[in-house]
Order: sequence, then C-alpha cells, then structure tokens
Amino acid sequence: MTSIPSLEPLACRRLLLRGRVQGVGLRPAVARWAASLGLAGEVRNEPAGACIEVEGPVASVTRFTTELIHHLPQAARIDSIDISSAPLRGRRRFSIAPTSQHGALAAHVPPDRVACTACLQEVADPTQRRHAYPFTSCTDCGPRWSIITSMPYDRAGTTMAGFTMCDTCRHEYDDPSDRRCHAQTLACAACGPRPWCTDSMGRVAAHDQAAIETALRALAQGHVVALRGVGGYQLLADAADTAAVARLRQRKCRPSKPLAVLVPSLEAAQAVAEVDGTSRALLADAAGAIVLLPRRGGCLLAANVAAGLREVGIMLPTTPLHWQLASGYGRPLICTSGNREGEPLCWQQEEARQRLAGMAELWLEHDRPIARPIDDSVIRPIGGRGVVLRLARGLAPLPLPLSGPAACLALGGHQKTALALSTGAQAVLAAHVGDLDGLATRERYALLRDDLVRLYDVRPTMLACDLHPDYYTTQLAEQAGLPVVQVQHHHAHVAAAMLEHGWLDRRVLGVAFDGTGYGPDGSIWGGEFLVASGSGFRRAAALFPWGLPGGDLAARSPWRAAVAATVAACGVEAAARLRWGEVEHSLVAATAQAALRPALAPRTTSAGRLFDAASALVLGVPYADYEGQAAMLLEAACDETAAGAYPMPPREGKLLWIDWRPAWRALLADTRQGIGPDVLAMRFHRGLALGIVEVCRKLNVQPVVLCGGVFQNRILTELVLQELRARGCTVEHAARIPPGDGGLAAGQLAVAAQQLVRGDAA
Repeated sequence: MTSIPSLEPLACRRLLLRGRVQGVGLRPAVARWAASLGLAGEVRNEPAGACIEVEGPVASVTRFTTELIHHLPQAARIDSIDISSAPLRGRRRFSIAPTSQHGALAAHVPPDRVACTACLQEVADPTQRRHAYPFTSCTDCGPRWSIITSMPYDRAGTTMAGFTMCDTCRHEYDDPSDRRCHAQTLACAACGPRPWCTDSMGRVAAHDQAAIETALRALAQGHVVALRGVGGYQLLADAADTAAVARLRQRKCRPSKPLAVLVPSLEAAQAVAEVDGTSRALLADAAGAIVLLPRRGGCLLAANVAAGLREVGIMLPTTPLHWQLASGYGRPLICTSGNREGEPLCWQQEEARQRLAGMAELWLEHDRPIARPIDDSVIRPIGGRGVVLRLARGLAPLPLPLSGPAACLALGGHQKTALALSTGAQAVLAAHVGDLDGLATRERYALLRDDLVRLYDVRPTMLACDLHPDYYTTQLAEQAGLPVVQVQHHHAHVAAAMLEHGWLDRRVLGVAFDGTGYGPDGSIWGGEFLVASGSGFRRAAALFPWGLPGGDLAARSPWRAAVAATVAACGVEAAARLRWGEVEHSLVAATAQAALRPALAPRTTSAGRLFDAASALVLGVPYADYEGQAAMLLEAACDETAAGAYPMPPREGKLLWIDWRPAWRALLADTRQGIGPDVLAMRFHRGLALGIVEVCRKLNVQPVVLCGGVFQNRILTELVLQELRARGCTVEHAARIPPGDGGLAAGQLAVAAQQLVRGDAA
C-alpha cells in the first residue's frame, strides 16, 4: 500500500500595528521580513495603523509574528499589536498594498526627522547621483509633519504630491530591497524640489548649487541670509562675527535673547560647547532639536550670541541643505527663527517678503510647499535627561498615553501656548505656537487649531482651558458654545507631569513653580505644593505670599519685584534705599509704598518673580528684555562649588509656607558686605532647594513631581532631585512634556479625561 505524503498546513494571520508606524519605513521592512521567510500577503497603511496580512506554512507564519518586532525600523514605536486569524487567499508573493482611507485615525502622525548619515554621505559623494542635492531623503529621514496634508501617510497626502518621480526614483520607490522603497519624500535633482536665491529686491541671483554657493559668499561678507527651511524661514549669520550678530539682532528686534548656533557635526559642536554623553545623544537624535550646552571657553562664538549666559543653543544640520551651508561655511552659523521678536514664524513666501522686509541681504528659497509652520524644538539636559523647553519640529505631534476623552480639544494657556487633542482613538500634544498677546500669533493659533482638528478628522465636542478669565484661550472657550472643563493652571502642570510618568491613577505631591497662574482664590499663584490626583487637588503649601506692585509688569521690571520682596522682608524704609542707576529714586520709593496697598500690589506666591527679585538685587538687573531673562542670568552667575544656603524654613499658617524672608534679609546683608554675585546666587538657589525639600518632608506625600517653568532651571532642579532622592523619596520631573506653559494643554486634557471618568466634568 502506497502512503500519500501530507501537505504542510497553511495559515493566514492579520496583524494591526498601532502607534508610530507610518512615515518610518515600516512597510518595506515588513515586506523584506516576510519575503525572507517565503511568505505571501500584503501590508498597507490604514487610519488605525499598519495592517499586515501574511500567509504560508504555519511554522513560518508563527515565526513571522513572534519575531516581527525585531525586524521593524528603529524609529517605529509600537503601542499595540492585534493578531487574528484570516482566510487564506492563495497569494503568491508579499506586496505593499494601496493605503486604506476608511476608519478613525489612530496611527500617529509622524514628526519630521533630520537627514540621516547615509543620505548626507550621498550628498557629499561626487560619484552619487544625489551629490549636492539639498532635498535628499529616504525612509529613515526627511520632512513628515511639515508636509503632510492628510493621513494615512502616503505621497498623495503630502506636499510632495506635485513632484512626479522620474523613472530612476520610481524604481527605487518600488524596489523592496532599496532603502528608499516607499519613501514618500523621495526625489532627485531631475524630478524634485529645487533651491534658488534672490537678492533683497526679489531678483533671482542663482539656482541649485550656485544658489548655495552665493549664500555662502554672502555669509562670509557679514550678511544675513533668510533661508526657507523645513517648517518656515530661518535667519543665518556668521556666529563668530560680532558685527553680523549685532545687525541680525537689530533687524530682528531681539536685543539680548539667546540665538541658536548651527554646526555641521558633533566634532564641531565639541569645539564650541561642552558635550557629555547625555547631550551627545540629544544632539544626534533624529528630532534634531536645539540643545542647550555649556559654552566652551575661548571658542569662536561671538560674545553677543548669548550674552551673560554660560550656555548656548547648539543644533546639528536638520536637512542636507543645512548641512551644505554649515559644512561649506566652515564656522558656526547663527540659525534663528525667521520672524520679528514677538511675532510667529514666517512660512509662506509672500508673507515672509512682507514681514521680514529689510532683514536679509540674500534669500535662499525652495519650491517644496510647507503644509504647516513649525519652529525648532529646544531641549536642555537636566538631571541626566533631556527636558523639552519647546516642543516643535522633530518632536511634535507628541503622542500622549491617554485613552480619552473623545473629541476634546485643550486650548493651553497664554504664553508659550500649544494645543492638545484627544480623538478617542489617540491623544496628542501639538507644536509650540507662542505667546498670544499679538494679533498675528492669535491668527496663527487659529490656523493651527483648525488644521489640527482637520488633520485628525475630529469635531471637538468639549473643550479644556485655564481658569484665568483674561486669557485669550479662556475667552475662546467661553464663546465656543461647547461644554468646557476649566483646569487650574498649576494643577494642569502637575497633571501633565503625572501623565508623563504614568501616575494619573495615584495621589502625588506636585511642586509647581512658575511665574504666574490664576488661583481659585483670585490671587496670583506661582510657588505651589499640590496634593493632587488626576481629577482634583488640595493646595497644601506655597511660597510665603507678598504684594507685587504692578502685577505682570514685574516680569519685565525685576527691580519692582526686588523692591516688593524687600518691603515684605525688611520694611518700606529698607526698600526705599535700594538703587538702580536706570530707575529714578522717587519711583523706587513710590513702589515701596505701593507694595503695602493690595489694590496696587496683588498678592502672589510666584517663584518666578522671586527669582527676578533676587537677580535684580544680586546682579543689578533692573529690566528684562524677554520673559525669564533675569532668572536665567541669576542661574548663569552661580558658582556651583560655593558653600552655604540662605534659610527658607517652613512656617505653619493658613498653609504650610516656605518663608523666604529670612533668606532675603541674609541676601541683603551679604550684598552690603560685598560678597561676590556668584556666591550670592548659589546660596539663593541652594536655600530654595532645601526649603522645597523640607516642605516635601513635612507633607510626606509620595511620589513627588517637579513641574512649572522654574524647573527649567538646571541647578535648582538637580539640587532638589539630589536631596529628595538622598532621603529615599520617589521623585520625577517633567521632561518629555514641557515643564513650562507649553505642556499645559496636555495637563488640561488629562484632567478633563479623569473628571469624565469620575463624572465631575460639566
């Protein structure tokens, strides 16, 4: 009797990958892995994520599913994988299928990614067909967020749709073995975007490589070049040329705020800044953020790049065009946002020609449309981590680990504003917009708000906003005709940090220190200890309150804060004796008197204003050109080796107060004795840190989260972390979600979600 051999059993599995699975080269990677196992099927983008159907011998299909995670691109971030059986279709090969447009958008919208090493090597190599082509990219790099017009991510849904691939590019696009397979930004000099340059009158001077060479000559002559980058215009100048930096500052109306510096490589970064392991990783990350680093002594940089500060913002090239300019110039370049101070980033050519008129001698343009404007991200290494100060290109939109609420839009605050959105399928924190004082920024905010809800295809059914009645965002919420969840400013800061660290289901002690936030009692909060859950909080402690003449005026006039602090600690007579050469003595005396009158000096617990006051006293800084400048100068003045701490003991009262008044009296006494500002500044920082730690010890609530704009201060944050951890306390600080007001919308969204779960939301 003859036996008949049995056929190997077959199976088909359907996998749905959710998370950051589009725009990262996932489909070609999946196709290569399936082909290597001899499997058939397909992979396609869907609104929900990336869908895979794979069929073949059971053993091979099982291996495919169990080992898939190890064969995905490094940039992919998998939130979940759903695996189910599917009917066999008898397919003969594995293919990348057309994108499906049906369903709610759950896939993450990919952020922009900096030019990868492989692409830059091609640009530098004369034997490669993309030699000197400034828009070279692949599946690992290139613009994403700034060019996407619709999701799921495909070329037809980007601003590259207008560029038809040449035959050679099409072959690369279709070849699963090529690293440009299904790279939606794929192009070359024959078929893709092109650069050109014009003079200040708009007359075309050169195209392609000649345009770049013209820009390099202009920079060498001390001129300012306006560059159309990935997400908008940037202004370039020689960072070693004091006169060129001064001209740029004068034209940009930015007298002293630090300027970012572009260098071509990590080695070049090490020539101008101190680069350790943490900062090296941040500089090399695909986000391509500006990283704040200690400036190296004796480096090429002009002193007016970041006057009075020990750190400088360093960035590596984000695109091949930036690399060609940075490497071709050979010296560090200023690379700052293309706008006048206080206005939003220019991104459209016609708009830029009007708003940036007179700023640049040369304009380096390109014809790849920008779908939405986006600034550069800014990161500062603190406590061994990169703390995001500005969430923008390369980092936004930031996925939030939040499952709801459905169709809720969080409007953020008033300064450093950003939006957050929950669709029910996912939640995100969008990119930095800016301060909402001016009409131009409010118009930009409206444009980006509408773009966000359109891109994610959701119609908000509720809003979350701040408590402050005068915030533009609060007024928008009140006028929208939708249910509104109002979230206290510092509770939003704490909730954002809780969300980042997975503590929304716990009770935490939130230390929220910033400039100002509207308290439920109508006073100005800013140095708060909140025992908080995701849905509510109890104010447990704060900085000792004091009257602040002029209220918000003190943010740009630190001398007012110093006078008010002296009145609170030492009395009117001592305050009236304070002197700043630029401030009339009679005005100081009148301000000291006003500090005693609640109608003229609203009560505050603001940690930010206390830092301003100390800066005015220690450094003689009467005025600030930008928000936070005085505190930054005070931190920069610190000698971290100096011993001593000014006493800020806890004091029982209506709340538990950090009584900073003894510290202020000691600071005044040391100032009169001529002790150096580096020692004074360090004693102030250490005293406040120890005061925070002592209050945390007394309240005895764990875990502790540090948040708010004051915890962008590296010295203070690291002191508090070190002291609390030495005492066995579980403590974390806001980092991935900005600790300042740029993270407020994430916290508002988290509180709204928790209140809906509890049934507390309106």
